[in-house]
Amino acid sequence: MNGSKEDPSQRNHAAASDLPPRLAEDRFYWALASPHRRRLLHHLCENEDSTVDELASVLSGWEATTTGTMQTQTDRLEIRLQLLHNHLPRLADWGLIDYDVDAGTVQLGSLHPRTVDVIQRSIEAERFATTE
Repeated sequence: MNGSKEDPSQRNHAAASDLPPRLAEDRFYWALASPHRRRLLHHLCENEDSTVDELASVLSGWEATTTGTMQTQTDRLEIRLQLLHNHLPRLADWGLIDYDVDAGTVQLGSLHPRTVDVIQRSIEAERFATTE
């Protein structure tokens, strides 16, 4: 018999090497732990760039849709403050976004397609959970 059988450890190593390094980082999952950061990343995956004001409006609208409550201007301003002082600096530090504080612009960082897939699947799971 001349059939060469692939060593399972080599197959596992090859599969692991196909994964982007970010998927092994705790801070990536920490980023996805917040609904606002998850939704913000999803929005950027769909649009590539945005402004802080646009993100505040999108997240406020998303909040209204998922909770069924009307969002006020105060709610939107609170989300904007959270973006400015919490979410955007963290995501930029973690390399998931490029954030220009002076211009108020946000762009999706250079992400591996599998990383983008995890972000999109997290939103799909959230949508599925809210429809049950």
